[in-house]
Amino acid sequence: MPSSMPGWGASCHEPRGDRSGALVLVPEISLTAQTVGRFRSRFGDDVAVLHSRLSAGERFDQWDLVRRGEAHVVVGARSALFAPLRDPGLIIIDEEHEGSYKQDSSPRYHAREVAARMARERGCALVLGSATPSLESLRRCEVGSFRGAAWTRVSMPERPGAAELPKVTIVDMAEQFRRGAHSVFSASLADALGRVAQRREKAVLLLNRRGFANFLMCRECGCVPECPHCSTALTYHERTHSLMCHSCGRSWPVRAFPDPSTRCPNCGSRYLAAFGVGTQRVEDELRMLLPDDVEVIRMDADATRTKGAHQRLLERFDAAECAVLVGTQMIAKGLDFPDVTLVGVINADTMLKLPDFRAAERTYDLLEQVSGRAGRGDRTGEVIVQTYWATHPAIRAVVHHERDTFLVPELDERSDAGYPPFGRLANVVVWGKNASAVSDASARMAAYVREEVEGRPGWEVLGPADCAKARVKDNVRRHVMVKAPVDADLGDVLSSCAARLGGGMGINMALDIDAYDMA
Repeated sequence: MPSSMPGWGASCHEPRGDRSGALVLVPEISLTAQTVGRFRSRFGDDVAVLHSRLSAGERFDQWDLVRRGEAHVVVGARSALFAPLRDPGLIIIDEEHEGSYKQDSSPRYHAREVAARMARERGCALVLGSATPSLESLRRCEVGSFRGAAWTRVSMPERPGAAELPKVTIVDMAEQFRRGAHSVFSASLADALGRVAQRREKAVLLLNRRGFANFLMCRECGCVPECPHCSTALTYHERTHSLMCHSCGRSWPVRAFPDPSTRCPNCGSRYLAAFGVGTQRVEDELRMLLPDDVEVIRMDADATRTKGAHQRLLERFDAAECAVLVGTQMIAKGLDFPDVTLVGVINADTMLKLPDFRAAERTYDLLEQVSGRAGRGDRTGEVIVQTYWATHPAIRAVVHHERDTFLVPELDERSDAGYPPFGRLANVVVWGKNASAVSDASARMAAYVREEVEGRPGWEVLGPADCAKARVKDNVRRHVMVKAPVDADLGDVLSSCAARLGGGMGINMALDIDAYDMA
């Protein structure tokens, strides 16, 4: 993929010896094995690995290697940033645009911002690598400096070697439906999969859902079964014949359809139908579509629960003569398999409909990244994107790999609304069992913030309002969003308002500065 690498370019201190170290962060645990393999082939036992899938003992052993100075290269996910590396000379964040670098539980932080602070204080270099750099990083490179550090953009407009960018085809699924085609796979994608099987090559299919279907719905009254503890529709998992809440993790067994004991919880009708598409369904339909000698491998949160499952599945895919890897977002990032010649996106619209100002950016990033998995070797790659919104700028930009098609209107909208990268955004979430107490606490917090920032240019307080997930684990959730100028000390303002609010029995509050998740 052509890669733009916005890098922290402040002048570094002179080398402080031959044993200064390096931190290398990757966005997904599933990528760690591939990355570690590359680094260990070059640096041998001088590489330590840190991520949350290690046992406590394994994590301590790796941490202790770094602490004793026996390993000078640390590779891992977000938390590896805090390894006890005595003398870091270089920090690298791969796929820096990824939202997984934002810690969504306390202590809330963004690895990019912590790394920039570490680099500034320790006088080392920070390199942010991505084919789809975040709008925040692009903006800092455009301005040239941020918080006292110089930011420089280095563009790599061509793929390494002779590899060419894949051809991208957009399939309008609404048009397919009007023509009477109701399959998960469009005719274009089904034909392309058939050609892959004939040529004994490999393909990757992306679907940003797990399970068999998104939800069940009663055909008589329209009821969609929801989790009784969360405001979330239950996801149907065919293999286990269960309905699962992907917010709290609870599940309920249901009978195999059309068993008469499976009834609508609202009207008692037996006519419940599965709507939407999940990874299990795609896997099942692939097995029916392709010859038996094509290995179909599913990689999602259900299939990777056990320790080492990521690596085992990727090794199976790598070793297979002809295979199709079906997965969620975890397969879109950084995987390097030169024999993958086809990438298919089952439904590109999943994130576009979310109530999130970053929805278009995330969609573009995901599609461009997964497109980059095709044609990384000697053979030309092909990408087929199925969508019901073929005219959206984020979709059209992927076709010709021209980011400005998406970037120009997106930046105009962000600038007009004062959203990042033209401002800072905080999300104050209040939750508890008592709806009245939560409503009162969120209203008072909003009032205190408005009083605190009154008259300050560039500040805006939105809410309080119900969160997109208004109830999770029987807790009612409301939030207040605060916009502020880029150079504002947002954390101090909100902390002082929260202290003024004080604690309440059974009331919880989270201050998420530079928030990424608005749910």
